[in-house]
Amino acid sequence: MNERRANPSEIITGLTDEIKQLSILVEQLQTELSQTQAELEASQEKVRHLETENGRLRYELNELKQRPFKTKGGKQTADSQGEEGSASSKGKGRKEGHKGSGRQRPERIDRTVRIEAGDYCPDCGHEFSSTAVERSRDIEDIEPIRPTVNTRFIIERGWCPQCRRYQESPVVEALPHHRFGFNLMLFVVYQKVALGLSYGKIQKELSMYFGLAISKGELSNIVLEVSRLFGPAYGRLLRLLRQQSVLHVDETGWRVDGDNHWLWVFVNEIVALFVLSKSRGSKVPQALLGSDFTGSIVSDFYSAYSPLEVAKAKCWAHLLRESHQLTTGKPPPASDSERVLFHQQLHQLYLDMGLALLEVELDELQRSPIHFQMRQSLLEFAQQQWHDKDCQRLAKRILKYLDELVAWLADPHIPADNNLAERSLRPAVVTRKTSFGSRSKQGGQAFARLLSVIMSWDKQDLDFFESGYDILRHAACS
Repeated sequence: MNERRANPSEIITGLTDEIKQLSILVEQLQTELSQTQAELEASQEKVRHLETENGRLRYELNELKQRPFKTKGGKQTADSQGEEGSASSKGKGRKEGHKGSGRQRPERIDRTVRIEAGDYCPDCGHEFSSTAVERSRDIEDIEPIRPTVNTRFIIERGWCPQCRRYQESPVVEALPHHRFGFNLMLFVVYQKVALGLSYGKIQKELSMYFGLAISKGELSNIVLEVSRLFGPAYGRLLRLLRQQSVLHVDETGWRVDGDNHWLWVFVNEIVALFVLSKSRGSKVPQALLGSDFTGSIVSDFYSAYSPLEVAKAKCWAHLLRESHQLTTGKPPPASDSERVLFHQQLHQLYLDMGLALLEVELDELQRSPIHFQMRQSLLEFAQQQWHDKDCQRLAKRILKYLDELVAWLADPHIPADNNLAERSLRPAVVTRKTSFGSRSKQGGQAFARLLSVIMSWDKQDLDFFESGYDILRHAACS
């Protein structure tokens, strides 16, 4: 029996219906895909927003933690940089939107050089058009060798019949019986004291830059002579020092002809005074501060400062650094050991103090309650039953210097650390590494005096060469 053959029109109609159904299905799928893509983009945008918000909150949290422990200049103290190894979430460089501080163009132009473009393009060789433009470029450079200025003074002498001798006006550009001018003498002093260069390196500098040959003995005599003439300036710094309300104090070893001495520093934001002494005892700061000093001193826990009858504050950076050392070693202590807990609690207490001050930074009347509350918290911490011997030792230290450890909470002028004194000693430490100290006590005292003047003038925005020139000129005229 023959099968019935399909009608072509029916086949076409059926295919048309299927195509319509498939088209409807495709449109539905496209609609769903568009909705899914829109939801995905919305989710991605939400994720980006959350990541940005998370980064901002992490940054603000870090700033909130670190802010109480930054100096006025914005630098962190030693402990705020991370006793527990935490790193700042802030990236390198300045904040976005910060005003640029690139190098400015020089105000003085000593010479002008014109560079012609020529007639043809250096790339394709085509002839330039008649239209030309110009631009300027400023270059700052130095002369590799500047010859010295040798001056011969013709000095007229007049005969005085009353005194019965010849009289003459002084040379005001050099000291009597010296063959070097003031600029050269001050250059040698700055290279030796401020930059910590050895006399051998200063010799090479003078030879290379200026074509001068000067012996090490002459260089040493220059330093000693300038130090002697700077004596009155050093005395003025001592008087200014005794008028300060807060001073940082520290000391470091200094060898004098192979013998142990100590280089002391007394410093704040206005003045820095260095003293070389054979003693490391309390008689040195007592003599320097005098009986009329009414300010406060910030120091580490060295016992020489305890007998001083002045207001005192102790450095938290030293205390936290030592407590952190309890958590190190091989093998390191367990995370729940008493040493780790001691440091963590002490460090957290320090952070709480800073955050408490931050909350009332605009209301000084609230300092007193915070001082009392935090003093009590520190007292309770130290009075806990610590079984580890090193924890007991640090707890006893806290009890002994309790009031001095919270002095910074009561007085806004007192910082929580003694970093300023330690930073001030670094130039001397660098010099000690290259010179191993001083050959004589006279040389060591000259170094201390000159470093005091250089560092203090820098704090007071006084130019060393201008101010020093005035002192030497006055000495030449007197």
